[in-house]
Amino acid sequence: MRKITLATAAVAIIGLTLTGCSAGSPGGSASSGSSSKPVYVFLPKSLNNPYWVDARKGMEAQAKKMGVTAKFLGPDNDDAAAQVAIFDSILATNPAGIAISPNDPASVLDDISKATAAGIPVIAWDGPVPNSEVLGYIGTNNVAAGEQAGEALAKSTGGKGKVAVIIGSLSAVNLKQRLDGVKKALAKHSGITVVATQESNESIATAQSAAETILQANPDLAGFVGIGGSDLPGIAGALKSGNKCGTVKSVGFDVVPQGIDGMKGGCVDALISQKPYGMTAQALSILADFHAKSSKLKKGFNVDTGVVTVTPSTLDEFLKTAH
Repeated sequence: MRKITLATAAVAIIGLTLTGCSAGSPGGSASSGSSSKPVYVFLPKSLNNPYWVDARKGMEAQAKKMGVTAKFLGPDNDDAAAQVAIFDSILATNPAGIAISPNDPASVLDDISKATAAGIPVIAWDGPVPNSEVLGYIGTNNVAAGEQAGEALAKSTGGKGKVAVIIGSLSAVNLKQRLDGVKKALAKHSGITVVATQESNESIATAQSAAETILQANPDLAGFVGIGGSDLPGIAGALKSGNKCGTVKSVGFDVVPQGIDGMKGGCVDALISQKPYGMTAQALSILADFHAKSSKLKKGFNVDTGVVTVTPSTLDEFLKTAH
């Protein structure tokens, strides 16, 4: 019943948003611009993570530069049913293009097919949608990013000891790919053993609880890796509450306020930045080119926007040039 309620609410919210509510309204934000301009829509997994704030800012800056209207519409929390309800509502407005970062790729296949049949270009952004009719993907090469995270953890632990994984969801393709990359990197270090893998459902509180349970079961744990955006903040919270910062190493994704605070507080050893600001800016340009039928990209394109490993020694410099 909870998912049905959220989905129903999402339809009502998006109906208001698409008819001209302000950028501060619930359910998303819209860049300024007249209704006569092409309207592009980005559907993030949720709005409750600072990662999506940076993504929205990149989209809005690029929309202003291009003179188009762009809307950033998603559920408050990671919820596949609510995201589909929003997608349904957006299709009814016949936008110029759609970028989707799916909670559950299988759940959006039908809407992607409907958009394609209506001549609306759809691209996968941030998270891939395998076996779909999307024109292509722009975002992180998640396997390679996972490998960087794994190598960062191995370096911080000296290549030995017990480590554990917290992952937002095993059903999210991009997170599963990162996990595959982490495992691939750690497999190169015979002294490292993965003793636990727990899902957080993209909740910081759940990630912290899972990390605390793992620490209790493994008092000699050497390190953690957080796969989703909410996982490392939860891990850092567990390390802080258990007085384990610095003793138990931690690595995870996204240079967001919680991760930055954790690093400055000595609880985080490496952050993997996915460049969300530039990712959405580039994605909007790609959508506009497909809408104008001027794109040089072929169907099935894959644009890797890259990642950067940020450590305590490089954090300040990174923050100066992040956008």
